[in-house]
Order: sequence, then C-alpha cells, then structure tokens
Amino acid sequence: KQMHETMSKNLADAAATEEASIKSHEELMSAKHKEVEALSAAIESKQRTIGELGVQIVTMKEDLDDTQNALASDQKYFAELQKGCDTKTAEWEESSKTRAD
Repeated sequence: KQMHETMSKNLADAAATEEASIKSHEELMSAKHKEVEALSAAIESKQRTIGELGVQIVTMKEDLDDTQNALASDQKYFAELQKGCDTKTAEWEESSKTRAD
C-alpha cells in the first residue's frame, strides 16, 4: 500500500512538473513569437529606409552632376566674358589714346 502511495505521489509530482514545464514552454514560445514579430517589423522598416536613402543618393548624384556641368558652363562663359571685357578695355584705351593725340 505504501509503495502505491509513493508511486502515486511521484506520478502526481511528475505530472505537476510536466504541466509547469509545458506552461513555461508555452509562455517562452509566446514571448519569442512576439519578439520575432517586433524584429521583423524593425527589419522591414529599416529596409524601407534603405530603399528611400538609395533613391535620395541617386537623386543627389544627379544633382551633383547637373551642378558640376552648370559650373563648367558658367566658368566657360565667365572666361569668354573676361576676354571680351579685356578686348573692350584695350579698344577703349587705344581710342582714348588716339583722341588724346
């Protein structure tokens, strides 16, 4: 009789331990699923940000190219304008010198 009681008690203890382990495992799995969902959302957000930044980089590179081309054109125009001014200045000096003589 005592052996039966001991075995029944041991079985009840094992069942209780098993129930506690199952509950603990379910809680852990629930927490891990929530963590996976949160991290997946963070990854999607960061991938979206990466895509947006990629577009911005391409746009900025195009703007840089346009600006560099405009600068080269402006510098060429400035050189031509400077040359024209130098020519006009020389003509004016010669004209003024001729009038003075």
